[in-house]
Order: sequence, then C-alpha cells, then structure tokens
Amino acid sequence: IVPPRAGALSAVGILGGPRQHDIVKSWPTPDNHDGLEVAAEELARSARQALGGGGGGVEVVVSYDCRYAGQSHELTVSAPSEFHEVHRLRNGYAREGDPIEVVALRVRASRSSPVALSDLPALGRQAVEGPAVIAEEDSGTWIPPGWSAEVGEAGAWVIRRKQKR
Repeated sequence: IVPPRAGALSAVGILGGPRQHDIVKSWPTPDNHDGLEVAAEELARSARQALGGGGGGVEVVVSYDCRYAGQSHELTVSAPSEFHEVHRLRNGYAREGDPIEVVALRVRASRSSPVALSDLPALGRQAVEGPAVIAEEDSGTWIPPGWSAEVGEAGAWVIRRKQKR
C-alpha cells in the first residue's frame, strides 16, 4: 500500500493533526483532596495558554490518577468520585468504604488543525500495470513486472501480484 503523498506523509500528518498540549502534575497529598479543583483549573488555564490563548475552539479535558492506599498502580478517571466504579469495571471489585488517593492531575488541551486534509489538492492517481516507475513530486514507486497498482480508498495505491492463468 502506497499512501498519497508517501514521501511527505509525516508532514501531512502533522499538518492535519490537532494541536495538543498535555500537563501532568503530581498531587503532593494523595489522601487530602482540598484544593484539587482549583489546581485543575490552573493547569487547564496553563494548557489553554500553551495553545495560543483563550480563543474558541480549544477543548480541555481534566483527569486524575487515583488508587486505593497501598496499591502500586493507578487508574486515570475523569473525577475521583468515579474511581470506585472504574476500579470495579477494570479489576472486578471495588473497596467502596476505602478512601481514594489522588496521585496526579492530568490536563489535555487540544484544538483542531486549521487545515483539513480534504483541502489538499487531489493527486489524480490511476491504475498502473508493471513494469513501471511512477514519479510523483514527493516520491517514486516501482511496480515490478507481473504486478499492478490499483487505486484504493483515500487514493492509496494497492499493489498486488497479478494472477497467473
């Protein structure tokens, strides 16, 4: 499979991908949740600013790494109050009466790319029978004898050996 713009595929992905900024901050008092919401709001503000300000189109998601006291692993949840249920779904049990420790806060701010990949010019690829060398602006592709390249979904060439009769 040879995707469109194969020679610049990483650049195309970066161009069309969302901008994102992640911040993780350890919570110094796992068993004391006082000030947790204020700290999450401050992190969200910082992440939003890292994406270029408070303009529209920025989505911010806050989550928390939580565990029961004595556990060596955490589960990431959208609120500490959801931990018991997420633990039950993940591990088959929950310790409803046990306190929840918050180990870290996570914030992800993201904004869609201003460039839609569908806005890029069409390549106009066509089916090719080998032997052939296909030269494009960003790459070259060799189709050996006995092989063919058909245009598949999203404009990718799907190269297959021809059936012998």
